[in-house]
Amino acid sequence: MHRQITAGGRSLLRSAPWLAALSVCWLLVQTGSPLRASVSHGSASVTVGIDADPTGNTATTLGSIESCRSVINGATFTVDFWVKDIPSPGIEGFQGDLGYAPTRLNVTGYNVGMLLAANSGSSVTDFTRFAVGEPDHLPDADGKFTPAAYDFGTAPGHSETGSGVLARITLKATANGTSPLALTKVKLSDPAGNPIGDTNGDNIFDGSISNAEIRIGEPCPTPAPTPTPTRTPTPTATGVAHPVGGTAERPDLTETSYGESGRSAAGYASTAAGVAAVVVTAGIAAWYVRRRWRSWPR
Repeated sequence: MHRQITAGGRSLLRSAPWLAALSVCWLLVQTGSPLRASVSHGSASVTVGIDADPTGNTATTLGSIESCRSVINGATFTVDFWVKDIPSPGIEGFQGDLGYAPTRLNVTGYNVGMLLAANSGSSVTDFTRFAVGEPDHLPDADGKFTPAAYDFGTAPGHSETGSGVLARITLKATANGTSPLALTKVKLSDPAGNPIGDTNGDNIFDGSISNAEIRIGEPCPTPAPTPTPTRTPTPTATGVAHPVGGTAERPDLTETSYGESGRSAAGYASTAAGVAAVVVTAGIAAWYVRRRWRSWPR
């Protein structure tokens, strides 16, 4: 028994330097040292908003998005609650609070059977809500309207991806002035019931939201013209003379980054030197233990 342990111990000691080196390298990789490459994972950027003038929009396509619309008092018109870049596996339900000025606008109609109902096999149920305590009727005139719907279809491929109109809302102007159209508490869900665009776990969409406004009896502001950039003359490069036989300046390696990890050459060299030192130290320790082991009485 003693010989078996001794033989196993000597075999282990002979392998100690290699085991130490492998252990150090493995530890550096697992703890995210400069030797480990940085990996960046992208994802689809979903956005939602209000288009003040839905001309050119369809259930599954979007034209130009207008942030302002000018109408006359008494006019009836539509705006779109839109979504862009829904990734696979698609969207199954939505909801959002549309805030407006009740002294200037009323909601007189809506349609939630657009993008959600676009694919064959869809079965959309309307869950639109009016103000708490207010009967479910139109016109809505309290300043908040909540279009909502869910697709209960079960046919393969019924869920929609890409861009389109979630709800088309009909408004009527009742007084001159400006009314915002602001979306809040937007919720989007996929076929499994998981929220889309929620980053903090509260089920509320956290992505970009584009709001709009309606100008009643007054024009929309004219966009400021984009100034023409002034071209800066390119400076003439001045050469730096070096004496023959002189020593050229070495570039600063700390300013050179490699890939996404942004690691410098000097940083990699320092890491390599540290690894080498650990390996050598482990080898010396193993050699010393082997000598002491052989000198022990058998």
